[in-house]
Amino acid sequence: MTETIARELIFTLRVAQEIASRESPDYDLVLLFIQKAIEVATEEASRHGIMVDFDDVSEREH
Repeated sequence: MTETIARELIFTLRVAQEIASRESPDYDLVLLFIQKAIEVATEEASRHGIMVDFDDVSEREH
């Protein structure tokens, strides 16, 4: 896993999380899976010595 791939993956998952959170409450399970994917991707990046820390996606939009 390269640093670029890790950053893009985690950023994309956070964007998906933000979009899903704006949908109906029916997306709770989707949000749970996205959160787990973010955790796994962050842990994998950390194992490769890559530190990935983004602000909330909503903060980046402003």
